[in-house]
Amino acid sequence: MKIRTHIFMMFLLLALPPAVQAESSAQKKLYEKESLYQYIAVIEDLEKKERYIFNNKRSYMQGGMHVDTPDKLLFEYTQMAFIGLAFLDKEPADALFIGLGAGAMPRYFNRFYPAVTADVVEIDPDIADVAKRFFHFRETNAMRVHIADGRMFIKRAKKKYDIIFLDAYQTDFIPFHLTTVEFLREVSRSLKDGGVVVSNIVSPTKNKFFYSMIRTYTEAFPHLYIFKGKRSKNFIFVATRNKTGKTEEAVAANAKKIQSYRKFDFSLPEISASYAYASEYAKKSELLTDDFAPVNIYQHMEVK
Repeated sequence: MKIRTHIFMMFLLLALPPAVQAESSAQKKLYEKESLYQYIAVIEDLEKKERYIFNNKRSYMQGGMHVDTPDKLLFEYTQMAFIGLAFLDKEPADALFIGLGAGAMPRYFNRFYPAVTADVVEIDPDIADVAKRFFHFRETNAMRVHIADGRMFIKRAKKKYDIIFLDAYQTDFIPFHLTTVEFLREVSRSLKDGGVVVSNIVSPTKNKFFYSMIRTYTEAFPHLYIFKGKRSKNFIFVATRNKTGKTEEAVAANAKKIQSYRKFDFSLPEISASYAYASEYAKKSELLTDDFAPVNIYQHMEVK
């Protein structure tokens, strides 16, 4: 019965041609599809000359780029994530990205670190197809996409990484099995000595999920640092497995050093200025575990 159901679903997917139609005078839909995991749409804003990828809800973008400058990072949080590099004591050799979206972060990383091996894990093959067709994402000898669940990939991986980027979202929340303390401990075990984990977390405004994530990260890692966006509602978490912490001055100095020779087109030292230790944000919250991780509910729950 399952096989027949899957065949029927595949027929339905094949029967849905990509739609190209005007959304408004300023927007154009370039693509839409019901994949095995989600609704996917690619929308272009003709006035801003920006292209976005949406899933499920039109109000939640999962990535994007400026059409005329596709090599730049469009969203603030994608720039902020690179602050994780300032926590490394040496140049990275191996990087892992969980979640592809439009492919902006791994593509930018590969541009400035072409010799670094980068594994990119994406559960939805249609997202990978969209990134390649509409957002200039290309695999290289050093950067490969793996179609797999992020947690299963990490659990089975024997390789260890210098830096791991966690940016897997479904609509406006992270899939629950990628938020729990058990998962984060598996992520920690996949880090080399001195390695760091970088995670994109949405603002704590009117949601309890933010504080539960702080509680959960601090259970899994000795140190957690938080960077707040200036223009967006995003925060970047940087967790390290070393027992010794990084001072604000050390991170700022390293950010300045990296900026001087990598010459990013955004300012890493400015991002480092929002350095905060997790205790500055912590509130009484529930620990997220494999048995209790209602992140989709927490995402919309008022914080008292």
